[in-house]
Amino acid sequence: MDLPTVFATIGSTLPSALVNWDDAVEDFIACYEERFGPSEVSTINVDSAFFLFDHGFERVVLAYALSTEQLTKRDSARMRGFPNVNSSVRRVLGDKAFVADKGHFLGHASGGILDINLFPQRRELNRGWSGEGKRFRSMERHVAEHPGTFFYHRPIYDDDTWIPSKLEYAVLRGGSSWWKDMFFNK
Repeated sequence: MDLPTVFATIGSTLPSALVNWDDAVEDFIACYEERFGPSEVSTINVDSAFFLFDHGFERVVLAYALSTEQLTKRDSARMRGFPNVNSSVRRVLGDKAFVADKGHFLGHASGGILDINLFPQRRELNRGWSGEGKRFRSMERHVAEHPGTFFYHRPIYDDDTWIPSKLEYAVLRGGSSWWKDMFFNK
C-alpha cells in the first residue's frame, strides 16, 4: 500500500507537505548510506505503518505512519519474551551503558505494533522523566490523541548496532507544518 492509498482509507487526500515524501525518504536513505555504505533496505508495510528495514544490520532506518486508535491491548507476555534490550546495551556500551526500555518507533497508543517496532530506548526519554523525555512524550501524546496524524520516527546510528544514538521525531500538523525534535538516546 502506498501513502496516498493509506490517506484514502481514512477518507482524506495526501497533504501538500507529503507530495514529495518519496524524495524525503530517499534523502533519509542516502544520509544513512553515506555513513554506513550501500544497504539492503526494504519497506515493510503493516496496516497504515511503514518500516524501512536494513537487512544487513538488522535494524529500522525509518518508521512512519498515520496514527490510529490503539489497535490492541498491550501484549505484556510478548513484550517480556522480546530480547532483553538492556543486555544488548551493556554488551555494546560497557561502562557507558544506560538503562533502556523496549521503546516503540511508532507508539503503542497510536496503533504501533511490536517486534520490528521495538528498539533499545533510554528509559528517562521513553517514560518522560527528563526534559527531553517530557518533550518526546508530549509529541507522542499529540499523535495518539489525534488519529489520522502523519508522523515519522528516524533513528540515527553512530555504529553498526541496533541502538540509535539519536532519534528524530516529527509530526505533521494541519497537513502543512512540521513539529520536529531531535532526542539523544546514547
